Amino acid sequence: MLVHHYLEFYARNTPDSPCVSHHETSMSFSEVNAGANQLGNGFLRLGVQKGQRVAILGENSIEHCLFFMAASKVGAVAVPLNYRLAPAELAYIIGDSGTRVLLVLAGMEATLAALRPQLPPGMAIITADQPDSLHRDEWIAGFPATSPSVAVDKDEPFLQLYTSGTTGNPKGVVTSHFNILQLTMMNIIATPRRPDAGTAGIICAPLFHIGGAGSVIASIYNGQHTLLHRVFDPVQLLDDMERYPVTSIFMVPAMIMAVLQVPGVEQRDFSKLETMFYGASPISETVLRRAIEVFQCEFVQMYGMTETTGTVVNLSPGDHRRALEGKPELLRSCGRPSVGVDIRIMDTEGNEVGTGEVGEIWVKSDTNMLCYYNLPEATAANLTDGWVHTGDAGYLDEEGYLYLKDRIKDMVVSGGENIYPVEVENTLAKLEMVVDVAVIGVPDDKFGEALLAFVVTKPGMTLGVEEMIDFCRDKIAGYKIPRQLEIVAELPRNPSGKILKKVLREPYWEAAGRKIG
Repeated sequence: MLVHHYLEFYARNTPDSPCVSHHETSMSFSEVNAGANQLGNGFLRLGVQKGQRVAILGENSIEHCLFFMAASKVGAVAVPLNYRLAPAELAYIIGDSGTRVLLVLAGMEATLAALRPQLPPGMAIITADQPDSLHRDEWIAGFPATSPSVAVDKDEPFLQLYTSGTTGNPKGVVTSHFNILQLTMMNIIATPRRPDAGTAGIICAPLFHIGGAGSVIASIYNGQHTLLHRVFDPVQLLDDMERYPVTSIFMVPAMIMAVLQVPGVEQRDFSKLETMFYGASPISETVLRRAIEVFQCEFVQMYGMTETTGTVVNLSPGDHRRALEGKPELLRSCGRPSVGVDIRIMDTEGNEVGTGEVGEIWVKSDTNMLCYYNLPEATAANLTDGWVHTGDAGYLDEEGYLYLKDRIKDMVVSGGENIYPVEVENTLAKLEMVVDVAVIGVPDDKFGEALLAFVVTKPGMTLGVEEMIDFCRDKIAGYKIPRQLEIVAELPRNPSGKILKKVLREPYWEAAGRKIG
């Protein structure tokens, strides 16, 4: 089976049922299928061949659903772009992926203007009405709404999501049809009550993340009505939870906290809500107890990464009940492996360690990525005999629960966004007054972690927080810009010259009981 087969099933059997709504616009399963067929036929007319990349740039939209399904139908690889990135970062990804067609959504006009000089020649650009591009409505109207005739195999690539790299350049994680459909089936087994036709689910996670893209595909797989929010808005989220038969929703803990702070949230009607999924960072016992009191539903924590196509470990509703009934340490756990998933804890020599011992978490699953695009050495270093090296350090307890302790690769997760400090450090190093710089993640009540920059300046020169922020604005995405700064005389280093970030982190994390947010 392929990703688009489920859309086609519901388009035949429940054609008029709502498939996706985006604010005031709604499309049925038959309409989404017809639109995806037209877009897919348009890709073919532009010369897109099986295995080639097509990209989309913009905030969450119905266009993303059509885009994913059209790519599936013609065997193209979908590359949803992070619209929050700086133009130079976007240009790198577009060039690295070899994108043949770029679909640019409304609101991205300024970004496109900055991008144009850096785009490869010959790439087709589709917009609503911008010059020197194909105008979407007029262009797509000329193509048939019949299914494109392209033979695609389940093991062929379908999705390419970019994750920040420790060398400063992001890596394209390539996922197959089989990977993402296996993920969907695994998550259904982990779900207390399976969503189905007649129910609705809200997606407010960005669709350039596996959490967003995977959720859209899962909703279509289940025949569910997807309420797709342009961006996260806690008030609109609450309004839709009351207005529609919303039975499930995924949020990061920072989103849950924001929703709980909306005035009058206790008086809202959540009687239809059955399951709240959360992930990307742990949840505190205080926030969880408050959320259970307000939402009165089951909670499921999800742990995974782009390289595993998302969730591979779950903390179940039963685990949450155990935690609140006298085993609170379970809330520090990610849970236990999903069906068909194996977890190993490995030392630096590649040997498995014992129960309770800390090492690198390796994951083996049918959801593991195919590769990093055009990076055979990086693939070989992070994928051993089908085992993904997560870069996270942790341990397994006697009951098989997985606990995270630290990030081997220094990644920071802030508000669900993965940030590698080296990207930020490379940017700050370009400041005239900076001699040396190190960036770490420190505890943050709202986002789990926040960035803190340690800077050594040239003699007689200074740097302020606002000056640092202003310098970074057009060079890296906003969420990668540190809002905290410490000027230091020198950075701690080992004899080989490597910065000792553990020493920098210790004062901030020693009271937290863990070294990640």
